Amino acid sequence: MKNFVFLFISIFFSCQIYAQSDPVTGTVKDINNTPLIGVNVIEKGTSNGTTTDFDGNFSITLNTDNPILEFSFLGFISQNKEVNVGQTLNIVLEDDISKLNEVVVVGYGQKEKGAVTGAISSVEKEAFEKRPVANTFEALQGTLPGVTITRASGQPGNQGYSLQIRGYSSINGNAPLVLIDGIPGDLSILNPNDIEKVTVLKDAAAAIYGARAADGVILVTTKKGNKGKPKINYSANFGIKQPAYLRKIMDTYQFATFLDEGLRNVGIEGFSDEVFEKILQNAPPDLDQGWNYGVTGYPGFYGTTDWNDEIYKEALQQNHNISITGGGDYSNYLVSLGYTKDEGTIRYGENNSNRYNLRLNYDLKLLDNLNLQTRTNFENQVTITPSMIGNALTNVTRQFPYQPVFNQEGQFYGYQGYENPAQSLAEGGERKTNYSRFTTNFKLDYEVLEGLVLTGQAAIEMGFYADNSNTRTFTRYNYTGGVQDIRNTPNSAYYTNQRTLKKLYQAYLNYDKTLWEGNKISVTLGASLEQNKGEGQTTNGYNFLSNDIFTLNLADRTDAAFANFTGYKNQQALSSYFGRASYSYKDKLILDVTARADGSSKFAPDKRYSELFPSVAIAYNLHKEKFIQDLEFFDQLKLRGSWGKTGNQEIGALGLYDYIPLISIGGNYPLGSPNTGVTGARANTTSSDRTWETIINKNVGVDVTMLDRRLSFSFDYFNKTNDNMLVNITVPATYGGTPPSANLGKLVTKGFDASVNWSDKIGALNYDVSLQLSDSKNKLVELRNSDSYGEGLNFVREGYSIYSYFGYVYEGIIQNQEQLDQYKQLENIPSNIGIGDAMYKDVDGDGSLTAFGDQTKGLSGDMVYLGNLIPRYTFSSTINLTYKNFFSKVFMQGVGKRDIQYTGAVSTPNTFFWPSLEYYYGKTWSPERPNAEYPRYIPGSVGQDGLRNYNYRTSNLTMHNAAYLRFKVITLGYNLPKEICNTLQVNNVSIYLSGQDLFTISKGTLGGNFDPEDGFRNEGTYPFNKIYSLGLNVNF
Repeated sequence: MKNFVFLFISIFFSCQIYAQSDPVTGTVKDINNTPLIGVNVIEKGTSNGTTTDFDGNFSITLNTDNPILEFSFLGFISQNKEVNVGQTLNIVLEDDISKLNEVVVVGYGQKEKGAVTGAISSVEKEAFEKRPVANTFEALQGTLPGVTITRASGQPGNQGYSLQIRGYSSINGNAPLVLIDGIPGDLSILNPNDIEKVTVLKDAAAAIYGARAADGVILVTTKKGNKGKPKINYSANFGIKQPAYLRKIMDTYQFATFLDEGLRNVGIEGFSDEVFEKILQNAPPDLDQGWNYGVTGYPGFYGTTDWNDEIYKEALQQNHNISITGGGDYSNYLVSLGYTKDEGTIRYGENNSNRYNLRLNYDLKLLDNLNLQTRTNFENQVTITPSMIGNALTNVTRQFPYQPVFNQEGQFYGYQGYENPAQSLAEGGERKTNYSRFTTNFKLDYEVLEGLVLTGQAAIEMGFYADNSNTRTFTRYNYTGGVQDIRNTPNSAYYTNQRTLKKLYQAYLNYDKTLWEGNKISVTLGASLEQNKGEGQTTNGYNFLSNDIFTLNLADRTDAAFANFTGYKNQQALSSYFGRASYSYKDKLILDVTARADGSSKFAPDKRYSELFPSVAIAYNLHKEKFIQDLEFFDQLKLRGSWGKTGNQEIGALGLYDYIPLISIGGNYPLGSPNTGVTGARANTTSSDRTWETIINKNVGVDVTMLDRRLSFSFDYFNKTNDNMLVNITVPATYGGTPPSANLGKLVTKGFDASVNWSDKIGALNYDVSLQLSDSKNKLVELRNSDSYGEGLNFVREGYSIYSYFGYVYEGIIQNQEQLDQYKQLENIPSNIGIGDAMYKDVDGDGSLTAFGDQTKGLSGDMVYLGNLIPRYTFSSTINLTYKNFFSKVFMQGVGKRDIQYTGAVSTPNTFFWPSLEYYYGKTWSPERPNAEYPRYIPGSVGQDGLRNYNYRTSNLTMHNAAYLRFKVITLGYNLPKEICNTLQVNNVSIYLSGQDLFTISKGTLGGNFDPEDGFRNEGTYPFNKIYSLGLNVNF
């Protein structure tokens, strides 16, 4: 880290900025005498300009006679000032509420904040700055009420982020529409540093986007150039990643003690005292005979290997961004370059992700009434991982704690044929994915006449994806260096490439008119056409001549089973017509009506325009009424209500050509000569009646601002109903195929969003505190013959939420013979049940422990609803502090309720041939531990699996609430004083220390073995990380 600081200081002192003579200097403050940072100071009629520093100071050398300086800043009234050379000014800018109202982005335009009728949330660029952010999802998590972002793992380039707006709207997929500068895109490899603002349309406000707006719309606005001389901004962040929530396995002594007890529980002789003595003495290995049950024919080891330390390590994460902005009276530009490297935290094999971003945003005033906006960007992400990473990470927790990583010859050691995860990572092969995207976007705004603007937009996106992987053979050795076996035979490789081409053409008219005093109308009419094409191929090769060169011409071609070639080619289109009409009466009553008709190539011709997506929304600015103004309490008091219909086209249940009978060609049959194979063909069934899933959105909300705008509050309650959801239909077993889904299902989702913010100052201390809370709950009202469920996690069940758990009611542990005799009166329990085992409630009272019961007798069975996997009560809080040149930020995020059951072998006390989590040591029942939390330990695979599985079946014992509060970001920084910046010949410099995910308060993690955000909930998850970073921002 010291080298980084030295490098930065060297860069500062090498900057050359020429001094100017006789400048105009001064300070800009607000009416509360607070310095304003970033005020634009422009010499009128020229491109000469500057901005105020962190103390509100500025200095500008004049280029004209009779100069006039213009001072402008968002949210304040601009001010012009005639000045003389060398003059010192003290400028005070007054608040302009109307300016603050100009920043809300809506579909196909902007609206003043006071005129917004829908549930809209936004976050500014500050959320992405001065913190170690590897991607946009990471930066957005927890910042927007009603927006839930989850991640599955900490793997670089493959974190498995999921984004939802107000919960589920369908069982077939929930993907919000993302528009970047008005063009459909995605957030996966977008450079967070390029973002100016993110706006989310959550209710009927999204209906103007029609068939793809069922899950809300995310509008991303990227940064643009500023008028004035070229300015250079460089930001860098260097972070150290530390793996967290690693699975902590019992050490060798704990393992032996635990297994010894378990073996004796099932009548098997345990270990001798000599074994425990050798373990305590860390005795040398016995090469002739082992001591562990079932593996006595292998060497016996007595030490402990910490497999977490052997496999995982600290790693680096770095971000670099440089941008150049400038412009004159008729044009401005922004050029941005970004680079992010995210290294993996595994010791063996290559694992990293590199992202490269290039952007050019250019605005040009062609005529007084004609403006051109261009947005062009190139994005590329290359990710490298060991090809056996999933297998390897799963096996980390399955290594005996006494097993060494290397044998006595220094080779990777495969104990008893067990997979050595270190060897799998180092020698098992490599996978490389390369994703590139080029997008260019042209937008023309032509003012036909006053109030009437015609906008035309055309865009093209080209995507390229390559996925190349090889799996190498490798030799596993025994402890003395002899060959044990050969793994991954034959070796193999695959090569995948995909190409996409997306085009968009759209045009719309916006007309704004004041009819008479206090009456305003706004009308938007437009049309758009989107065309998407995609194609790809995958080729597999097997039995290559060596592990060094995996080119397809070296693959084995003599066996038809080794020939595997697949490919696809498709295209789709969406044509749309849309409109909006708005009416405002004295800025008190605002009415918005929108409608959109989409025609999709996914449906039969007579169904393509089968649905209209309308909406209506109204807002009432009560604070403009005299009786409210007389209270002198509210700065804003607005009531909102909306209703609208949106569609759900981008779902997996809708194929591109489902209305056409198609032939699926696949498989490979070894017919003919040895060098050929014959593929099979199968016809699919179709449906010409299927149409959109349509979601009805209802929303009521209130916005409140008071106490001189220091306190603001917003609350929304919503209801989403999908009453023609696509569900599978049941057909006779003799049907011979899979029928298409039908619009027969119904899903209802209800919830709320709330946020509150307080901003104030105490002397030189400025502070801002915000709180957000959101919740959504869904219910599957109707599934139509596709309703089935079982023990554990169920994706769907009629009458319940998506991803619900069902299981048994745990009633404690059998403590004595009397309890055992009484419990054994129940039918359908293990015959070998004993003292120390679990008891479950006979819910339906039929005298038998059954899942579903006898339906003919009206018995429902003994399984009950146990909870839901979907996060509930998502919340966040941000605290911003500035004191003179110091600044700090604390961002907390969490979930109030998330019911989970961990899966995989490590989730419960394990089989005899795999170790268990240290968490379970001393927590299982024994005569010495009658109050233990868990039943007695019954090792798996010793003939008692039925009893073992019974003790740990899905119940309220194995369910956990993974609620958590996470300190997502903690930042402390310092803005260098102006004097030092002048010495360094730069405009300003910020240095900060930041930590991400440093502290987490959680429960239900099995003693800290599972991250509460873990999306896989089993032993093979790539670890999440704590990140400690040093950051720097420099403006030239």
